Amino acid sequence: MAQSPANPHKSSSPTVALSETDLRKRFQAIFHNTFQFMFLVDMDGIMLEMNQAATNITGIHAREAIGNALWELDCWADEAARNKLKTSIYRASGGEFVRYTSEMRNLEGASSVIDLSIKPVFGEQGDIDFFVVEGRDITNLKRLEFERDRERQYADTWQKLNEMKNEFVSQVSHELRTPLASIIGFAQTLLRSPQIAPEKAQQFLTIILDDGRRLERLVEDLLDISRIESGKTTLITQNLDVNGLLDYALHIIAPEATSKNITLERTYEAPTRFLALDHDRMTQVFVNLLSNAVKFTPKNGRVDVETVVDEKNGELHVLVRDTGVGIPQNDVPRLFEKFFRAKQRDHEGKEIRGTGLGLAIAKQIIELHGGTIGVESALGQGSTFTICLPM
Repeated sequence: MAQSPANPHKSSSPTVALSETDLRKRFQAIFHNTFQFMFLVDMDGIMLEMNQAATNITGIHAREAIGNALWELDCWADEAARNKLKTSIYRASGGEFVRYTSEMRNLEGASSVIDLSIKPVFGEQGDIDFFVVEGRDITNLKRLEFERDRERQYADTWQKLNEMKNEFVSQVSHELRTPLASIIGFAQTLLRSPQIAPEKAQQFLTIILDDGRRLERLVEDLLDISRIESGKTTLITQNLDVNGLLDYALHIIAPEATSKNITLERTYEAPTRFLALDHDRMTQVFVNLLSNAVKFTPKNGRVDVETVVDEKNGELHVLVRDTGVGIPQNDVPRLFEKFFRAKQRDHEGKEIRGTGLGLAIAKQIIELHGGTIGVESALGQGSTFTICLPM
């Protein structure tokens, strides 16, 4: 009788059952030679075993740790890290796999960022026998991420600064171009037309002078902005009567108000109130606010100046209130930005122009004095600017 051919897939080597001792040796070899640090803890978080990698990162030997609660070891950065670990082990006792980032430190105090996971290990009956708390040091990875984020932020900041620079140059160029074109155009007309009528020549020369002064104001405003933002502006303070400064500013803008038949009123709560102020800078602020109030108020309107003492906050409030065209609500939050001009028109519908620098300079000067400036306004209902100065 012919013999059946041998099964070619059948192993010629007999299967050898490993003893419990051999299995434990293999487990110990894997457990202690893995790069991941590992703790084995029971249901109460008590240490059963830890591998060599765990000793390397914490500086704690197994004989010192076994029998203690894992969160009580001196390897956690702070109390928050300990509480987080305790809470996570309790979560894992419900069979949940938990993973999060924490911070550890060795016995020398050096800190490490770790990626930590807690895995329940189930027995034959389906109950949890113990937990494997496993982690890896991701300090270098986090440092690289931080460096990348910082480089990205630098790049974003540089791009924004470059955009702001381009916008600034564009706005300055626009502000310079208009009066320069006017000056050059009328000067050329005068040169090419020597027989021009005297009254016409006088008109052209007046326009040239006005636009020249406009350029001068723009250059002065730009220099002010540059000096203040570069920290080169030093206040020369002395004890000054705020009411006296306001009276001086009112005197300066009075002719402009008279030409439009605008009434100037003042209400001072205190007869005299001396504050440490820079005379020239605060005069610049008050004149700017009052001049704006007159400029944006129609003929026969009214501009009020008021001082109010706020004893509770130790402040003196200066209010400049007008009955002018008001400011659109969408423009109010940006009113103190450089070169921003609210969309305002007079009662005849003509656009009211400005450089968009005066209020930005005023805000910076007030802040240099430790104060604040704000505005309340509604289109067609006038505006109220409030300066708060510390007493």
